[in-house]
Amino acid sequence: MTDRLQFKLSFPKFGFAETFDFNSGLHVLYGESGSGKSAFVNQILGRDKDYENFELSISSCPEEMQKVFQNPDTQIVSSTLEGELAFSLECRSADQEYISAELTKIKEDLFFKSAAHRHPATLSGGEKEMLNVLTACSVRPQLVLIDDGLSFLNTDKKKEVVQYIQDRIDDLNCIVLWFTSDCNDLHFGVTQWELTLQALKPWTGEIKPLLRVEHKTGSTMSITCQNLSFNYDGAADLFDDFNLHIDSFRALGITGANGSGKTTIAKLLLAIEQPESGSIKLCKNSSKANIAYLEQFPEKMVGVDSLDVFVQRLLAAGKLDKHKINHAINNLKNCQLEWEQIKEKTALDLPWSTLRLALTIWLLNSEYDLLILDEPTFGLGREQVLTLTRHLQLYVKNKYLLIISHDTEFIYTFCDRVFDMDQNTVLTGTEKITSNE
Repeated sequence: MTDRLQFKLSFPKFGFAETFDFNSGLHVLYGESGSGKSAFVNQILGRDKDYENFELSISSCPEEMQKVFQNPDTQIVSSTLEGELAFSLECRSADQEYISAELTKIKEDLFFKSAAHRHPATLSGGEKEMLNVLTACSVRPQLVLIDDGLSFLNTDKKKEVVQYIQDRIDDLNCIVLWFTSDCNDLHFGVTQWELTLQALKPWTGEIKPLLRVEHKTGSTMSITCQNLSFNYDGAADLFDDFNLHIDSFRALGITGANGSGKTTIAKLLLAIEQPESGSIKLCKNSSKANIAYLEQFPEKMVGVDSLDVFVQRLLAAGKLDKHKINHAINNLKNCQLEWEQIKEKTALDLPWSTLRLALTIWLLNSEYDLLILDEPTFGLGREQVLTLTRHLQLYVKNKYLLIISHDTEFIYTFCDRVFDMDQNTVLTGTEKITSNE
């Protein structure tokens, strides 16, 4: 048994080769999408040995390892919240008394209120991530590998979860490697690193600020909720006789705590979910807006089909023409994505961030009045967020955006209106207007 992770990492094409030694503590490794973070995690776990860009040779590694997945759905196996909390314990112990005692403790540590019978599929992305951290730590691992697995969390919840991880490190004397696309996460680590396509080195760079975007005035887009009520079975009330009216926005941001109902608003607007009572609608010039939606979990939009099949569907629906297709392919190149290399790929063949970015570009070039983007910056590094911002800025010159995100830095710098669900306020620049006047 060992309490250290030691490996030699080499990038043969760039003449880089060093030995790294990680001991107990939280170590944060930042990298842009495509830098190899997931491959790095999988190689430590003994998978994906043939990653072409670097070679990793492990000389010392703890035996008991747990992974927190980038896609939280990948980690969830049970049909109830209580079943999910108990699953890892049941796999490692036949002692039901011990499992029952540990399960009680885990429930006390749970970061959100919910009924034990609630299906995990109805949780928000951030709630799923919190659940996965708890289950990963429940078996007292010596090494925890987090593959962008905290990226759906808002600032307050992320701090809370990080403190929980720190407490587990103190209790278990374990090693936690947190691979992230968000450079703002670096300050949480006892050590900070940057992973590129050329090297793994201590972080020494500065974080580029996002610049506030000024939008075209004279918008005719509005959103209205009238006496809206909705609730998931086993969850706290999301909307109870809720009223909201926001008009004249070009880019509307919706932010709030994990599980506050941000994604549910999108589902209600698109009739994916139905309100128990009341109504919600988006209007352009008092007429119903033509809406496209990029889901929080983008693989659901593609399924088992290739990206090219997805594009063909848009073409068949009259949302694309030859000019728009050529424009989209050029936009993809600006994002370092070659259409010919990814067009035949399915959701399972692509990194989440690549899939999300590619779908975003295609929808930006399609014929819709408004595009709803649910967590558009997830998995994107700082440079990629800056590139995406430029494309969104061009889009809202003639169209409209509704952006749902916990990423308040992005929301507040890009959107001309922001609805804060926690404070029940609408922000216009530095002004605050109560939403239920």
